[in-house]
Amino acid sequence: MTIGLTTEAGFPKSFKSIRSPVVQKTPYARQRPRSLVAWVALIGILFPPIDISLGAIHVTPGRVVVILLLVPALGTLLRSGRSGVASDLFAVAVSTWMLVSSALNGGFRLFVGAEALEFLGAYLIGRAFFFGPSNLQTFVQALKGITVVIIALGILDTLSGRNITIESLGIARPISDLYLASSYRMGLVRSTSLFECAEHYGAFCAAAASIFFYAERGISRIIYVGLCFFGCVFALSSGPLMILCIVTAVFSYDHILKHYPWRWKALMTTVIGLIAIIFLVTDHPVMWILSHVTFDPQTAWFRLGTWNTALPLVEQSPVIGYGFSSLGDSDAVRVYLWSVDSLWLIEALRYGLSGVILLTLTMVLAILKRRRKSTFDLGIYAAPTGFSLAIVAMGLIGLTVHFWDAPWLFLSVSIGIRASLGEYEAGQGRRLARGGKGLPLQRSAPLTAERLQVGN
Repeated sequence: MTIGLTTEAGFPKSFKSIRSPVVQKTPYARQRPRSLVAWVALIGILFPPIDISLGAIHVTPGRVVVILLLVPALGTLLRSGRSGVASDLFAVAVSTWMLVSSALNGGFRLFVGAEALEFLGAYLIGRAFFFGPSNLQTFVQALKGITVVIIALGILDTLSGRNITIESLGIARPISDLYLASSYRMGLVRSTSLFECAEHYGAFCAAAASIFFYAERGISRIIYVGLCFFGCVFALSSGPLMILCIVTAVFSYDHILKHYPWRWKALMTTVIGLIAIIFLVTDHPVMWILSHVTFDPQTAWFRLGTWNTALPLVEQSPVIGYGFSSLGDSDAVRVYLWSVDSLWLIEALRYGLSGVILLTLTMVLAILKRRRKSTFDLGIYAAPTGFSLAIVAMGLIGLTVHFWDAPWLFLSVSIGIRASLGEYEAGQGRRLARGGKGLPLQRSAPLTAERLQVGN
């Protein structure tokens, strides 16, 4: 069965006269588009992290937006009709554990509270304000406009031979021979656009492309996904570029096998099998993976040294981690752990494997389907699949990149939006199971500004 989700304006003529009081009084009825919230949230989240001083407190534009929208987001979620999902509990648990584990490792630190607030606040903004087809489309429209600006500024970096936007805003970055060497590749400056480093810029482009693959169609999809490819290329970052190629392959696979519901299980089985083969036939599987996903072999060797140095430390304190306390004075620790290029590894060092598990469960539970039998379109034009791919893409990029500020906030808001789409999808499924009057059935209506299909 295929169910087309439309706003009232997108109903066929025969449906416009239907005014079901049950539908109109539930959160699954027509939503008032929150265009202002979408633009404010995305601009604040993706704006360069300039320092805003509020007395003794220093914040960034992203944190300001989170603080301003947090209370309205809570009010929206607590209103009648909205229901919680499993990832809500784990999102709260992630932020709480950051504070608890930090307090157990030398006492509370304000910047840990800021990181926890960023994650939970951005998640709640995604959960509250981008619920239902019309608000999801509003978010995508805002993302399209902002992505054009971001990639244009990234291209300007490469053409001008300097990271012009970041430098113009006076954002301080480390000055060292190693840092200066990493700012260039193949004789070109690596674009950063509005971000602090090229890896963050590339990660955003890969995540945005994942969303556009499924939220757009036709020439619009080609334009916006193509722009994201340009962004990844100019960032000259191997991890995001490789992940974007994988996302493209997954989309193509989904498109070819869209009529077969077993396609995702087959894909996951294949991926797990390939990983198992790598671990079985290679003496150093992590080194093999790192050496095949980086442009510079020296980068792979350094990251392997980082993992080899950090993992024994994680084993010594697997529950609460080390917070921000000193990890040792040996030369190996000083060389390899001064900059840990992995979201998952640094979370394990700071908050233990407990923090890593909680964060992983938050992401996985936001993605998982909540009904045994889908009542939604099995086709490819399903926006939730795009957000699922964006979350997975950033999680994979996080193996070789540490996120903070903009990419950390964008990941969090994407998880929140995906969880909201799951809530909407499950609510519609329950209504149909009870025999309620749902939205009209359409098998092949096009995806427009008034219509989004919420699928698997």
